[in-house]
Amino acid sequence: MSSQPRVLTVGTGAVGAIYSWRLSKSCNVTTVCRSNFDIVKEQGFEINSAKFGEEVFKPDNVVRTVSECVDSEPYDYILITLKALPEIYNCADIIAPAVSKNTTIVLIQNGLGVEEPITDRFPENPIVSIVAYIGTSQNDPGKITMVGRESLVVGKYHAAKTDSDEQRQKFSELLIKGGVDVQFVDDVERVRWQKLFWNSAFSPVCAMTGMNTTEVLENEEAMNAVKQERGSPMEVEVILGTPLKRAKAKGLKVPYLELIHSVCSASNSFALKQSKKAQL
Repeated sequence: MSSQPRVLTVGTGAVGAIYSWRLSKSCNVTTVCRSNFDIVKEQGFEINSAKFGEEVFKPDNVVRTVSECVDSEPYDYILITLKALPEIYNCADIIAPAVSKNTTIVLIQNGLGVEEPITDRFPENPIVSIVAYIGTSQNDPGKITMVGRESLVVGKYHAAKTDSDEQRQKFSELLIKGGVDVQFVDDVERVRWQKLFWNSAFSPVCAMTGMNTTEVLENEEAMNAVKQERGSPMEVEVILGTPLKRAKAKGLKVPYLELIHSVCSASNSFALKQSKKAQL
């Protein structure tokens, strides 16, 4: 049995690759890869980071699905860095084959309410909810670029059914060993709201126009552009839908939020249909 903590990363895109890489300095890391599986399995991740430098990161194990990596030795941590797309899949269902009695489930995802499917399905498992501030992308399979600094905000999720103070501290120490900037807060939900103000304002506009935030801020016509988003689903529900539902539950009128939610939902629906056609 490995003396190192065992980490399973589910959703190893740019963010997942960066933090799996940093955790690998003190952990045994398995990554679940889909579109980038072949190249990562053979060559690893080619990472260029302004903060951490350049390196080829080869995970201890690379698999296509969670079911492929379930064995007699349980995982200490399951790190979820998938896009939060509740209208397409349930993250709890995806990780279920690998969850054991003592597994701590770690979320590094955008949006509100991302913890709920996990706590509903696994009420006895500790949950660590993290908000990431990082600029990273995977423009080609297995090739990761990270610009600037990064920071992870680790906070208490008060709606959790199981105490996770000890697990939060231990996982944070693993991140810190890898050079990650970790901040601690008492209420992670508050931080999610703070990041949401930015995400809900800029993410839909960037997605619908095909521009990044710098281009949007520099281009006065960006708000009126009607370019089709690149085709990958947007996190519409956790960034726009959940705040909209909570506003309506309080009797608040949010017409602009309602409008952008409708537009982005329609765009998502179109992108999904095109994706399914391409797979036929």
